[in-house]
Amino acid sequence: LLSQMDLFRFHRYTYQNTPYDLGAEGNMAGGPFGSPDRWKAGLGEIKIKGAWERAIGLYRTSDTYIVQSQSSATTGAVLWFGPASALGTVFTPFIVGLSDIPASYRSGHHTEFSRSSAFWAACFAHNVANLKWTYIIKDIEARQEQLEGNSEALVSKLEEQFQIDDNFGAVEEAYLSNAASIVASLWSLSDEIMFKYASGFVNEPPENMSQMGGYPTWW
Repeated sequence: LLSQMDLFRFHRYTYQNTPYDLGAEGNMAGGPFGSPDRWKAGLGEIKIKGAWERAIGLYRTSDTYIVQSQSSATTGAVLWFGPASALGTVFTPFIVGLSDIPASYRSGHHTEFSRSSAFWAACFAHNVANLKWTYIIKDIEARQEQLEGNSEALVSKLEEQFQIDDNFGAVEEAYLSNAASIVASLWSLSDEIMFKYASGFVNEPPENMSQMGGYPTWW
């Protein structure tokens, strides 16, 4: 059986472990640190025929969502929503019966930067990752695993709770609080990444500051 976690992984696929792996070691287009992002063609590419492979985990994705519907769920279906690219986002659960959506998930547009937006929280993390992708994507994946795992446990817990006390207000409050925590954690993650990988070093206080990462041998 497939779970929502499997589908999150599918949406982040950049052909890993295939001949078309966009971030593979030795793939010059990915740079020294294996970024899977391939920017949309510009003026410098007009005279060159061909195109980049198009990843499923695409840098310019506006949003991704997965609907989890269960006949036994008394709180209703769950929408797992990921603003911006799946590579940098955290899929966040919302149930269909919510009276409102958090402002951070109702706002966010590519024409205006905003620190109150879940879209920009995810987009920012993704773009910061391009400083040193092979290093930083591990930090992002760890945060995604943590927050999405917590959300999965919360969904199950709230379903069980609602079957006991029939208090939808408490369920709604918990979902909204969880969403706010995820946005805050994503913004914090970008700051943590900037500190950890600033100026080409790897900083892990207190003992392992200014570690020399350098470039991979193949590069």
